[in-house]
Amino acid sequence: MEEKKLSFKTRLSYSFGDLACNILFAATANMASYFYTNIVGMSAAVVGTILLLSRMFDGFSDAIMGVIVDRTKSKYGKARVWVLRMIIPFGAAAVLMFMVPAHASAMAQAIYVFITYNFAVTIVYTALNLPYGAMAVLMTTSQNERTVLNMYRMCIAPIGAVVVTAFTLPMANRLGGDQRAWIMISIGYAIISMILLFICFLNCKEQVSEDPTAVADTAVPVGKSIGALFKNRYWLIIAGVFILWGMYFSLNGMMVSYYAQYALGNNERVTLLTLAEKIPLILSVVLVAPFVKKLGKRNCSIAGSVLFLAGAAIMAAQPYNLTTLTVGLIVRGLGGGTVGALIYGLLADTVEYGHWYTGIRNEGLCYCASAVGYKLGGGLTNAVCGFVMSHAGFDGLAASVPESAVAAIQNLYLMVPFIAWGGIAVLLFFYHLDKEYAYVESELAEGRWRLGSTRQEAAEL
Repeated sequence: MEEKKLSFKTRLSYSFGDLACNILFAATANMASYFYTNIVGMSAAVVGTILLLSRMFDGFSDAIMGVIVDRTKSKYGKARVWVLRMIIPFGAAAVLMFMVPAHASAMAQAIYVFITYNFAVTIVYTALNLPYGAMAVLMTTSQNERTVLNMYRMCIAPIGAVVVTAFTLPMANRLGGDQRAWIMISIGYAIISMILLFICFLNCKEQVSEDPTAVADTAVPVGKSIGALFKNRYWLIIAGVFILWGMYFSLNGMMVSYYAQYALGNNERVTLLTLAEKIPLILSVVLVAPFVKKLGKRNCSIAGSVLFLAGAAIMAAQPYNLTTLTVGLIVRGLGGGTVGALIYGLLADTVEYGHWYTGIRNEGLCYCASAVGYKLGGGLTNAVCGFVMSHAGFDGLAASVPESAVAAIQNLYLMVPFIAWGGIAVLLFFYHLDKEYAYVESELAEGRWRLGSTRQEAAEL
């Protein structure tokens, strides 16, 4: 099948969309907890409860948005139009989260945080990021082009999380360290993100037309579409990977600020800890490219998981030594970046497999794997972290915290990643679509479905 290559401008513009998304995601997943506990003075347990409830609602919104995307009809396509629609709400959400009424009661603050956090995550982020992810499938049917497109995404997009996580605290400290400083910074992030999203919308076009032999989106009941997902074994594997991946990245983003301040004694060391991991993570996206054609996405991802575990072991060996921590973080970043460079490509391939296996094509619902999985894993992790820290006696406004709280922070930051990445390696071991994809693609091109069935027969099997 002839492959039409996407231009450099298109690839770069597509990556700008997730660069913007990463700014909001880092603000909600990485910095919001620290802001709520150490600037506003809220209880870690209350914050953890809010995050947990929010992620539960978020799961429902992802499923709903997946159905909406699959049924959207507009002159801009089914997914791209949502990037345009969410630009202004995205900017507003990024700022409102940090405008917690400072002198209100604890209950009023909790209600405000619950409302604005859910507006940012459950509504705006979902309505933007899920269609954005589905755009990759609609921009090209080429497996290679999708891999390249998502490698651009994973090379550029982490810059947003790096900037927010590494530099927000130092910038806030220099602007006075109070709530006003955080609001000023969030306004800057919002403006930059809105510009990036508009560039993404402007230069990315949906090129994949509706398949006339596929079951029409409007003809497929929601229940049947969801049932088709759970018949797609490779989608289930990647959904599990995204849950564990979300666990790690939310844990790391949330705990790195606490670890820098309470285990290493200086909250601005968050910059060193973040850059030591994220720069290699970004570089690994480029370095892994030549290996993918030889080894495949699945094998490279397993190798990246093992490399991450090796880096985590180095860090755990000497948790207070900055040199050892830096070396371990570099190794972790190389491993994590390898998986990050390929995970969305693995997910995109499951769309074609699901179409061939069930006769139903549902890009939007398939991308719930990344949205629901990532957010569910991240939300549960943030909640558990809040509960553990509160139980250990943590108080963000106290002059000092007990040793039990410091120990809890250290264990959460250093030890829990072993569980997440060990699970990722195991799940990827059972992912074999790399070997099957060429056959699936050729069968679909010829209008054939699994076991030589017709489209309708495949849908009914």
